[in-house]
Amino acid sequence: MKKLKIDGQRIVNEDGQQVILSGVNLVCKEKEKGYVTPCGPELFAWFREQGFNVIRLGLIWDGVEPEPSVYDDVYLGRIKQQIHWAEQHDIYVFLDMHQDLYSSLYGDGAPGWATLHDNLPHAAGSLWSDAYLESPAVNRSLDQFWANAPAGDGIGLQDHYAAMWRHAAAFFADCPNIIGYDIMNEPYPGTQGQEVFGRMIAAYAREVMGQEDADMSDLAELWFDEEKKQDVLAGMADMGIYRMLVDCAKEASQRFEENVLAPFFGKTGAAIRMAAADGFLMLESSYFSNMGVESGLALADAGGSVFPGQIFAPHGYDLVVDTEHYEIYNQERVELIFATHRKVQERLDVPVLIGEWGAFTHHGATYELAQKLIFIFEKYLWSNTYWCWCDGFREAPYRQALQRAYPQATGGVLNGYHYDYDTGILTMDFISTGGETVIYHPRAAYLEKGHFTIDGASDCKIEIRPLPESGSGCVAVCIPETGGEVSIRIAIPSYQ
Repeated sequence: MKKLKIDGQRIVNEDGQQVILSGVNLVCKEKEKGYVTPCGPELFAWFREQGFNVIRLGLIWDGVEPEPSVYDDVYLGRIKQQIHWAEQHDIYVFLDMHQDLYSSLYGDGAPGWATLHDNLPHAAGSLWSDAYLESPAVNRSLDQFWANAPAGDGIGLQDHYAAMWRHAAAFFADCPNIIGYDIMNEPYPGTQGQEVFGRMIAAYAREVMGQEDADMSDLAELWFDEEKKQDVLAGMADMGIYRMLVDCAKEASQRFEENVLAPFFGKTGAAIRMAAADGFLMLESSYFSNMGVESGLALADAGGSVFPGQIFAPHGYDLVVDTEHYEIYNQERVELIFATHRKVQERLDVPVLIGEWGAFTHHGATYELAQKLIFIFEKYLWSNTYWCWCDGFREAPYRQALQRAYPQATGGVLNGYHYDYDTGILTMDFISTGGETVIYHPRAAYLEKGHFTIDGASDCKIEIRPLPESGSGCVAVCIPETGGEVSIRIAIPSYQ
Protein backbone atom coordinates (compact mmCIF):
# COMPACT_ATOMS: atom_id res chain seq x y z
CA MET A 1 0.00 0.00 0.00
CA LYS A 2 1.11 3.54 -0.68
CA LYS A 3 2.81 5.29 2.20
CA LEU A 4 1.12 8.38 3.61
CA LYS A 5 2.71 11.61 4.75
CA ILE A 6 1.71 15.13 5.72
CA ASP A 7 1.76 18.24 3.56
CA GLY A 8 0.54 21.15 5.68
CA GLN A 9 -3.10 20.44 6.51
CA ARG A 10 -3.35 17.67 3.92
CA ILE A 11 -2.63 13.96 4.00
CA VAL A 12 -0.91 12.86 0.80
CA ASN A 13 0.43 9.56 -0.45
CA GLU A 14 3.84 8.79 -1.91
CA ASP A 15 2.58 9.72 -5.39
CA GLY A 16 1.53 13.17 -4.19
CA GLN A 17 -2.21 12.46 -4.32
CA GLN A 18 -4.30 14.13 -1.63
CA VAL A 19 -5.92 11.42 0.48
CA ILE A 20 -9.26 11.44 2.28
CA LEU A 21 -9.63 8.64 4.82
CA SER A 22 -13.12 7.48 5.72
CA GLY A 23 -13.80 4.50 7.93
CA VAL A 24 -14.91 3.02 11.19
CA ASN A 25 -13.73 2.15 14.70
CA LEU A 26 -13.13 -1.51 15.47
CA VAL A 27 -12.62 -1.61 19.24
CA CYS A 28 -13.37 -4.50 21.59
CA LYS A 29 -13.55 -3.45 25.24
CA GLU A 30 -14.62 -6.85 26.59
CA LYS A 31 -12.02 -8.79 28.55
CA GLU A 32 -13.94 -12.03 28.16
CA LYS A 33 -13.41 -11.73 24.40
CA GLY A 34 -9.71 -11.09 24.89
CA TYR A 35 -10.12 -7.45 23.77
CA VAL A 36 -10.37 -8.61 20.13
CA THR A 37 -13.51 -8.22 18.01
CA PRO A 38 -14.66 -11.70 16.90
CA CYS A 39 -14.56 -11.58 13.10
CA GLY A 40 -12.87 -12.97 10.03
CA PRO A 41 -11.50 -11.57 6.76
CA GLU A 42 -15.00 -11.27 5.30
CA LEU A 43 -15.71 -8.31 7.58
CA PHE A 44 -12.81 -6.38 6.05
CA ALA A 45 -14.02 -7.26 2.55
CA TRP A 46 -17.38 -5.78 3.52
CA PHE A 47 -15.68 -2.67 4.93
CA ARG A 48 -14.00 -2.15 1.57
CA GLU A 49 -17.32 -2.58 -0.26
CA GLN A 50 -18.73 0.20 1.95
CA GLY A 51 -15.93 2.52 0.87
CA PHE A 52 -14.03 2.37 4.16
CA ASN A 53 -10.31 2.83 3.54
CA VAL A 54 -9.22 3.19 7.18
CA ILE A 55 -9.91 1.53 10.53
CA ARG A 56 -9.22 2.90 13.99
CA LEU A 57 -8.26 -0.38 15.64
CA GLY A 58 -8.41 -0.62 19.40
CA LEU A 59 -5.73 -1.84 21.77
CA ILE A 60 -6.32 -2.13 25.52
CA TRP A 61 -3.45 -1.58 27.96
CA ASP A 62 -4.76 -4.40 30.16
CA GLY A 63 -4.44 -6.71 27.16
CA VAL A 64 -0.98 -5.54 26.10
CA GLU A 65 0.67 -5.47 29.56
CA PRO A 66 -1.26 -7.71 31.96
CA GLU A 67 1.63 -7.67 34.46
CA PRO A 68 4.28 -4.95 34.92
CA SER A 69 6.73 -5.07 31.99
CA VAL A 70 5.23 -8.38 30.79
CA TYR A 71 3.74 -8.06 27.30
CA ASP A 72 1.18 -10.41 25.82
CA ASP A 73 2.38 -10.99 22.26
CA VAL A 74 -0.34 -13.58 21.71
CA TYR A 75 -2.90 -10.79 22.16
CA LEU A 76 -0.92 -8.49 19.89
CA GLY A 77 -0.69 -11.31 17.36
CA ARG A 78 -4.48 -11.57 17.20
CA ILE A 79 -4.64 -7.83 16.56
CA LYS A 80 -1.96 -8.20 13.88
CA GLN A 81 -4.10 -10.81 12.12
CA GLN A 82 -6.85 -8.20 11.75
CA ILE A 83 -4.30 -5.69 10.46
CA HIS A 84 -3.24 -8.22 7.80
CA TRP A 85 -6.87 -8.78 6.80
CA ALA A 86 -7.26 -5.01 6.44
CA GLU A 87 -4.14 -4.86 4.25
CA GLN A 88 -5.50 -7.60 2.00
CA HIS A 89 -8.46 -5.32 1.28
CA ASP A 90 -6.45 -2.10 0.83
CA ILE A 91 -7.51 -0.64 4.18
CA TYR A 92 -5.19 1.49 6.31
CA VAL A 93 -5.11 1.07 10.10
CA PHE A 94 -4.17 3.33 12.96
CA LEU A 95 -3.90 1.95 16.47
CA ASP A 96 -5.99 3.40 19.27
CA MET A 97 -4.89 2.79 22.87
CA HIS A 98 -8.41 2.88 24.21
CA GLN A 99 -9.62 3.71 27.70
CA ASP A 100 -12.92 4.64 29.31
CA LEU A 101 -12.94 5.51 33.01
CA TYR A 102 -9.18 4.85 32.94
CA SER A 103 -9.14 1.22 34.10
CA SER A 104 -10.39 -2.26 33.34
CA LEU A 105 -11.68 -2.21 36.94
CA TYR A 106 -14.25 0.46 36.05
CA GLY A 107 -14.51 0.42 32.29
CA ASP A 108 -11.59 -0.45 30.05
CA GLY A 109 -7.97 0.56 29.75
CA ALA A 110 -5.33 0.16 32.44
CA PRO A 111 -4.67 -3.20 34.12
CA GLY A 112 -5.46 -3.62 37.79
CA TRP A 113 -1.80 -3.31 38.82
CA ALA A 114 -1.70 0.17 37.22
CA THR A 115 -4.89 1.34 38.96
CA LEU A 116 -3.82 3.12 42.15
CA HIS A 117 -7.21 3.98 43.66
CA ASP A 118 -6.07 4.08 47.31
CA ASN A 119 -9.14 2.02 48.25
CA LEU A 120 -11.52 4.85 47.44
CA PRO A 121 -15.03 3.79 46.43
CA HIS A 122 -16.23 3.60 42.85
CA ALA A 123 -19.58 5.13 41.91
CA ALA A 124 -21.21 4.34 38.59
CA GLY A 125 -23.70 6.86 37.23
CA SER A 126 -26.85 6.21 35.23
CA LEU A 127 -24.79 7.01 32.13
CA TRP A 128 -21.36 5.35 32.00
CA SER A 129 -19.49 8.65 31.59
CA ASP A 130 -21.06 10.11 34.75
CA ALA A 131 -18.52 8.09 36.74
CA TYR A 132 -15.82 10.54 35.61
CA LEU A 133 -17.56 13.09 37.82
CA GLU A 134 -18.99 10.82 40.51
CA SER A 135 -16.36 8.15 41.19
CA PRO A 136 -13.60 8.95 43.70
CA ALA A 137 -11.76 5.77 42.65
CA VAL A 138 -11.68 6.72 38.98
CA ASN A 139 -10.45 10.23 39.69
CA ARG A 140 -7.80 9.13 42.18
CA SER A 141 -6.51 6.52 39.71
CA LEU A 142 -6.28 9.15 36.99
CA ASP A 143 -4.53 11.60 39.32
CA GLN A 144 -1.95 8.94 40.13
CA PHE A 145 -1.37 8.24 36.46
CA TRP A 146 -0.92 11.90 35.54
CA ALA A 147 1.50 12.29 38.47
CA ASN A 148 3.49 9.31 37.13
CA ALA A 149 3.15 7.65 40.52
CA PRO A 150 5.20 4.46 40.87
CA ALA A 151 3.58 1.09 40.33
CA GLY A 152 4.41 -1.81 42.65
CA ASP A 153 7.75 -2.33 40.88
CA GLY A 154 8.82 1.28 41.52
CA ILE A 155 8.49 2.32 37.85
CA GLY A 156 6.21 5.28 37.10
CA LEU A 157 2.83 4.57 35.54
CA GLN A 158 3.47 6.87 32.59
CA ASP A 159 6.88 5.29 32.12
CA HIS A 160 5.20 1.88 31.93
CA TYR A 161 2.67 3.28 29.46
CA ALA A 162 5.36 4.74 27.18
CA ALA A 163 7.38 1.51 27.25
CA MET A 164 4.21 -0.46 26.50
CA TRP A 165 3.55 1.73 23.47
CA ARG A 166 7.13 1.28 22.29
CA HIS A 167 6.74 -2.50 22.47
CA ALA A 168 3.44 -2.40 20.58
CA ALA A 169 4.81 -0.09 17.87
CA ALA A 170 7.81 -2.39 17.40
CA PHE A 171 5.54 -5.45 17.24
CA PHE A 172 3.55 -3.93 14.38
CA ALA A 173 6.51 -2.34 12.59
CA ASP A 174 6.31 -4.89 9.75
CA CYS A 175 2.69 -3.99 8.90
CA PRO A 176 2.82 -1.66 5.87
CA ASN A 177 -0.78 -0.47 6.28
CA ILE A 178 -0.24 0.89 9.80
CA ILE A 179 -0.34 4.67 9.42
CA GLY A 180 -0.43 5.97 12.97
CA TYR A 181 -0.71 5.74 16.73
CA ASP A 182 -3.58 7.29 18.68
CA ILE A 183 -1.71 7.79 21.95
CA MET A 184 -4.67 7.78 24.36
CA ASN A 185 -8.40 7.78 23.88
CA GLU A 186 -10.16 10.84 25.32
CA PRO A 187 -7.67 11.87 28.04
CA TYR A 188 -9.58 12.88 31.16
CA PRO A 189 -7.98 15.27 33.70
CA GLY A 190 -8.90 13.35 36.85
CA THR A 191 -9.84 15.49 39.83
CA GLN A 192 -9.17 18.64 37.80
CA GLY A 193 -12.14 17.62 35.66
CA GLN A 194 -14.36 18.60 38.59
CA GLU A 195 -13.15 22.17 38.15
CA VAL A 196 -13.83 22.17 34.41
CA PHE A 197 -17.33 20.75 34.86
CA GLY A 198 -17.98 22.94 37.88
CA ARG A 199 -17.24 26.10 35.95
CA MET A 200 -19.75 25.14 33.27
CA ILE A 201 -22.48 24.28 35.78
CA ALA A 202 -21.85 27.40 37.87
CA ALA A 203 -22.07 29.57 34.76
CA TYR A 204 -25.34 27.85 33.83
CA ALA A 205 -26.77 28.51 37.29
CA ARG A 206 -25.68 32.14 37.15
CA GLU A 207 -26.76 33.01 33.62
CA VAL A 208 -29.83 30.79 33.18
CA MET A 209 -31.14 30.24 36.70
CA GLY A 210 -30.08 33.56 38.20
CA GLN A 211 -28.25 31.90 41.11
CA GLU A 212 -25.01 33.67 41.98
CA ASP A 213 -23.91 31.56 44.97
CA ALA A 214 -25.53 28.19 44.36
CA ASP A 215 -24.23 25.14 46.21
CA MET A 216 -22.13 23.00 43.84
CA SER A 217 -23.50 19.70 45.14
CA ASP A 218 -27.03 20.93 44.43
CA LEU A 219 -25.99 22.08 40.99
CA ALA A 220 -24.42 18.72 40.20
CA GLU A 221 -27.81 17.13 40.76
CA LEU A 222 -29.05 19.08 37.76
CA TRP A 223 -26.85 16.86 35.62
CA PHE A 224 -27.14 13.54 37.42
CA ASP A 225 -30.93 13.62 37.76
CA GLU A 226 -32.21 12.33 34.42
CA GLU A 227 -35.34 14.52 34.34
CA LYS A 228 -33.51 17.68 35.40
CA LYS A 229 -30.72 16.92 32.93
CA GLN A 230 -33.18 17.13 30.03
CA ASP A 231 -34.18 20.62 31.20
CA VAL A 232 -30.52 21.66 31.31
CA LEU A 233 -29.93 20.31 27.80
CA ALA A 234 -32.94 22.23 26.55
CA GLY A 235 -31.48 25.39 28.08
CA MET A 236 -28.18 24.69 26.34
CA ALA A 237 -29.94 24.76 22.96
CA ASP A 238 -29.43 28.54 22.97
CA MET A 239 -26.06 28.93 21.22
CA GLY A 240 -25.28 32.17 22.99
CA ILE A 241 -25.62 30.39 26.32
CA TYR A 242 -23.75 27.32 25.16
CA ARG A 243 -20.80 29.34 23.84
CA MET A 244 -20.62 31.10 27.18
CA LEU A 245 -20.57 27.77 29.04
CA VAL A 246 -17.76 26.22 27.01
CA ASP A 247 -15.78 29.46 27.16
CA CYS A 248 -16.03 29.41 30.96
CA ALA A 249 -14.47 25.94 30.98
CA LYS A 250 -11.69 26.73 28.53
CA GLU A 251 -9.01 27.99 30.91
CA ALA A 252 -9.19 25.02 33.28
CA SER A 253 -9.32 22.47 30.46
CA GLN A 254 -6.42 24.05 28.59
CA ARG A 255 -4.34 24.20 31.77
CA PHE A 256 -4.54 20.40 31.94
CA GLU A 257 -3.58 20.08 28.27
CA GLU A 258 -0.62 22.43 28.57
CA ASN A 259 0.80 21.31 31.91
CA VAL A 260 -0.06 17.61 31.99
CA LEU A 261 -1.16 16.26 28.62
CA ALA A 262 1.56 17.88 26.51
CA PRO A 263 4.49 16.40 28.51
CA PHE A 264 2.73 13.01 28.44
CA PHE A 265 2.38 13.16 24.66
CA GLY A 266 6.03 14.16 24.39
CA LYS A 267 7.22 11.24 26.53
CA THR A 268 5.00 8.66 24.84
CA GLY A 269 5.61 10.06 21.36
CA ALA A 270 9.35 9.73 21.88
CA ALA A 271 8.91 6.07 22.89
CA ILE A 272 6.82 5.36 19.79
CA ARG A 273 9.29 7.14 17.55
CA MET A 274 12.07 4.84 18.80
CA ALA A 275 10.18 1.93 17.22
CA ALA A 276 8.30 3.62 14.38
CA ALA A 277 9.92 6.62 12.75
CA ASP A 278 7.30 7.19 10.05
CA GLY A 279 3.84 6.58 11.53
CA PHE A 280 1.59 9.51 12.39
CA LEU A 281 1.25 10.56 16.01
CA MET A 282 -2.49 11.02 16.49
CA LEU A 283 -3.12 13.65 19.15
CA GLU A 284 -6.41 13.80 21.01
CA SER A 285 -7.60 16.76 23.01
CA SER A 286 -8.91 16.75 26.55
CA TYR A 287 -12.18 14.89 27.12
CA PHE A 288 -14.05 18.18 27.47
CA SER A 289 -13.17 19.27 23.94
CA ASN A 290 -15.58 16.58 22.72
CA MET A 291 -18.39 18.96 23.68
CA GLY A 292 -16.85 22.12 22.21
CA VAL A 293 -14.40 23.45 24.80
CA GLU A 294 -11.56 24.89 22.71
CA SER A 295 -8.43 22.79 22.99
CA GLY A 296 -5.10 24.30 23.98
CA LEU A 297 -3.28 21.28 22.58
CA ALA A 298 0.28 21.75 21.35
CA LEU A 299 2.19 19.48 19.00
CA ALA A 300 4.17 16.79 20.77
CA ASP A 301 7.86 17.45 21.20
CA ALA A 302 10.89 16.15 23.02
CA GLY A 303 13.32 18.69 24.39
CA GLY A 304 11.83 21.47 22.28
CA SER A 305 12.06 19.56 19.00
CA VAL A 306 8.62 18.89 17.50
CA PHE A 307 8.11 15.37 16.18
CA PRO A 308 7.34 15.20 12.46
CA GLY A 309 4.14 13.62 11.20
CA GLN A 310 1.41 14.66 13.64
CA ILE A 311 -2.35 14.70 13.12
CA PHE A 312 -5.03 16.37 15.22
CA ALA A 313 -7.51 13.57 16.01
CA PRO A 314 -10.31 15.03 18.17
CA HIS A 315 -13.76 13.59 18.81
CA GLY A 316 -17.11 15.31 18.62
CA TYR A 317 -20.47 14.38 20.13
CA ASP A 318 -23.65 16.21 20.95
CA LEU A 319 -24.57 16.17 24.63
CA VAL A 320 -27.28 13.55 24.09
CA VAL A 321 -24.72 10.91 23.06
CA ASP A 322 -25.36 7.42 24.44
CA THR A 323 -29.05 8.20 24.91
CA GLU A 324 -32.24 7.92 22.85
CA HIS A 325 -33.07 11.62 23.29
CA TYR A 326 -32.85 12.51 19.60
CA GLU A 327 -35.77 14.91 20.04
CA ILE A 328 -33.33 17.34 21.71
CA TYR A 329 -30.31 16.58 19.52
CA ASN A 330 -28.93 19.99 18.53
CA GLN A 331 -27.24 20.39 15.15
CA GLU A 332 -26.12 23.94 15.94
CA ARG A 333 -24.29 22.64 18.98
CA VAL A 334 -22.61 20.00 16.83
CA GLU A 335 -21.56 22.58 14.26
CA LEU A 336 -20.05 24.70 17.03
CA ILE A 337 -18.03 21.71 18.30
CA PHE A 338 -16.49 21.03 14.90
CA ALA A 339 -15.99 24.71 14.08
CA THR A 340 -13.98 24.90 17.31
CA HIS A 341 -11.90 21.91 16.19
CA ARG A 342 -11.34 23.70 12.88
CA LYS A 343 -10.01 26.73 14.76
CA VAL A 344 -7.53 24.50 16.60
CA GLN A 345 -6.49 22.85 13.34
CA GLU A 346 -5.68 26.21 11.79
CA ARG A 347 -3.55 27.10 14.81
CA LEU A 348 -1.66 23.79 14.70
CA ASP A 349 -1.53 23.71 10.87
CA VAL A 350 -1.85 19.91 10.63
CA PRO A 351 -4.39 17.53 9.09
CA VAL A 352 -7.51 16.48 11.00
CA LEU A 353 -8.93 13.00 11.33
CA ILE A 354 -12.05 12.92 13.47
CA GLY A 355 -11.38 9.74 15.42
CA GLU A 356 -14.89 9.38 16.85
CA TRP A 357 -18.31 10.73 16.01
CA GLY A 358 -21.83 9.34 15.91
CA ALA A 359 -22.24 6.61 18.54
CA PHE A 360 -25.78 6.43 17.25
CA THR A 361 -28.48 3.95 18.20
CA HIS A 362 -30.77 2.42 15.58
CA HIS A 363 -33.17 5.35 15.85
CA GLY A 364 -34.52 6.37 12.44
CA ALA A 365 -33.30 9.94 12.87
CA THR A 366 -29.67 8.82 12.67
CA TYR A 367 -29.67 8.53 8.86
CA GLU A 368 -30.24 12.25 8.43
CA LEU A 369 -28.01 13.19 11.37
CA ALA A 370 -25.11 11.18 9.92
CA GLN A 371 -25.55 12.98 6.59
CA LYS A 372 -25.32 16.36 8.31
CA LEU A 373 -22.12 15.40 10.11
CA ILE A 374 -20.54 14.04 6.95
CA PHE A 375 -21.35 17.34 5.24
CA ILE A 376 -19.24 19.07 7.92
CA PHE A 377 -16.33 16.72 7.19
CA GLU A 378 -16.72 17.41 3.47
CA LYS A 379 -16.69 21.16 4.09
CA TYR A 380 -13.43 21.02 6.05
CA LEU A 381 -11.89 18.24 3.87
CA TRP A 382 -11.42 16.10 6.97
CA SER A 383 -10.87 12.39 7.33
CA ASN A 384 -12.96 10.46 9.86
CA THR A 385 -13.71 7.14 11.55
CA TYR A 386 -17.25 6.52 12.77
CA TRP A 387 -17.82 5.19 16.30
CA CYS A 388 -18.28 2.23 16.23
CA TRP A 389 -18.65 -1.18 14.57
CA CYS A 390 -21.18 -3.19 16.60
CA ASP A 391 -23.79 -5.91 16.31
CA GLY A 392 -26.52 -4.68 13.99
CA PHE A 393 -24.24 -2.14 12.28
CA ARG A 394 -25.05 -3.40 8.78
CA GLU A 395 -28.78 -2.85 9.31
CA ALA A 396 -28.56 0.49 11.14
CA PRO A 397 -30.09 3.58 9.47
CA TYR A 398 -26.89 5.61 9.86
CA ARG A 399 -24.86 2.95 8.00
CA GLN A 400 -26.58 3.92 4.77
CA ALA A 401 -25.21 7.44 5.14
CA LEU A 402 -21.68 6.18 5.75
CA GLN A 403 -21.62 4.58 2.31
CA ARG A 404 -21.22 7.56 0.02
CA ALA A 405 -19.18 8.61 -2.98
CA TYR A 406 -16.02 10.55 -2.17
CA PRO A 407 -12.51 11.14 -3.59
CA GLN A 408 -10.13 8.74 -1.88
CA ALA A 409 -7.02 10.02 -3.70
CA THR A 410 -6.97 13.25 -5.70
CA GLY A 411 -4.32 13.96 -8.30
CA GLY A 412 -3.81 17.51 -7.11
CA VAL A 413 -4.97 19.92 -4.42
CA LEU A 414 -8.58 19.29 -3.48
CA ASN A 415 -10.64 22.47 -3.18
CA GLY A 416 -13.94 20.84 -2.29
CA TYR A 417 -16.34 17.99 -2.89
CA HIS A 418 -19.91 17.03 -2.06
CA TYR A 419 -22.09 13.94 -2.35
CA ASP A 420 -25.83 14.56 -2.66
CA TYR A 421 -27.66 11.65 -1.04
CA ASP A 422 -30.96 12.49 -2.71
CA THR A 423 -29.70 12.57 -6.28
CA GLY A 424 -26.57 10.41 -5.97
CA ILE A 425 -24.50 13.15 -7.62
CA LEU A 426 -20.87 13.64 -6.64
CA THR A 427 -19.10 16.90 -7.47
CA MET A 428 -15.47 17.76 -6.79
CA ASP A 429 -13.08 20.58 -7.67
CA PHE A 430 -9.29 20.52 -7.51
CA ILE A 431 -6.10 21.97 -8.92
CA SER A 432 -4.68 19.21 -11.07
CA THR A 433 -1.08 18.09 -10.75
CA GLY A 434 -1.65 15.45 -13.38
CA GLY A 435 -2.12 11.75 -12.98
CA GLU A 436 -4.87 9.69 -11.44
CA THR A 437 -7.79 10.65 -9.22
CA VAL A 438 -9.48 7.70 -7.50
CA ILE A 439 -13.10 8.04 -6.41
CA TYR A 440 -15.09 5.52 -4.40
CA HIS A 441 -18.68 5.16 -5.60
CA PRO A 442 -21.39 2.97 -4.00
CA ARG A 443 -22.83 2.26 -7.48
CA ALA A 444 -19.62 1.90 -9.46
CA ALA A 445 -20.86 -1.24 -11.23
CA TYR A 446 -23.65 0.81 -12.82
CA LEU A 447 -21.50 3.72 -13.97
CA GLU A 448 -20.80 4.47 -17.62
CA LYS A 449 -18.41 7.03 -19.07
CA GLY A 450 -21.39 9.11 -20.14
CA HIS A 451 -22.22 9.67 -16.48
CA PHE A 452 -19.06 11.79 -16.06
CA THR A 453 -18.78 15.51 -16.76
CA ILE A 454 -15.22 16.82 -16.57
CA ASP A 455 -14.48 20.54 -17.00
CA GLY A 456 -11.02 22.09 -17.22
CA ALA A 457 -9.23 19.10 -18.72
CA SER A 458 -9.11 17.24 -22.00
CA ASP A 459 -7.97 13.79 -23.12
CA CYS A 460 -9.07 12.32 -19.80
CA LYS A 461 -9.15 8.57 -19.37
CA ILE A 462 -11.82 6.98 -17.19
CA GLU A 463 -11.49 3.49 -15.75
CA ILE A 464 -14.34 1.94 -13.80
CA ARG A 465 -13.22 -0.63 -11.21
CA PRO A 466 -16.21 -2.41 -9.62
CA LEU A 467 -15.54 -4.79 -6.77
CA PRO A 468 -16.36 -8.46 -7.46
CA GLU A 469 -19.88 -9.44 -6.40
CA SER A 470 -20.60 -5.88 -5.26
CA GLY A 471 -22.33 -2.94 -6.85
CA SER A 472 -19.72 -0.62 -5.34
CA GLY A 473 -16.13 0.08 -6.28
CA CYS A 474 -13.85 2.82 -7.52
CA VAL A 475 -13.39 4.88 -10.64
CA ALA A 476 -10.07 6.30 -11.77
CA VAL A 477 -9.91 9.51 -13.75
CA CYS A 478 -6.52 10.15 -15.34
CA ILE A 479 -5.88 13.78 -16.25
CA PRO A 480 -2.69 14.59 -18.17
CA GLU A 481 -2.71 18.36 -17.58
CA THR A 482 -1.17 20.02 -14.53
CA GLY A 483 -1.81 23.37 -12.90
CA GLY A 484 -5.39 23.90 -14.02
CA GLU A 485 -8.68 23.92 -12.15
CA VAL A 486 -10.65 20.76 -12.81
CA SER A 487 -14.24 19.89 -11.92
CA ILE A 488 -15.66 16.37 -11.98
CA ARG A 489 -19.35 15.56 -11.78
CA ILE A 490 -20.66 11.99 -11.61
CA ALA A 491 -24.41 11.51 -12.05
CA ILE A 492 -26.39 8.35 -12.75
CA PRO A 493 -29.67 9.37 -14.46
CA SER A 494 -31.50 6.28 -13.20
CA TYR A 495 -30.26 6.68 -9.60
CA GLN A 496 -33.75 6.97 -8.14
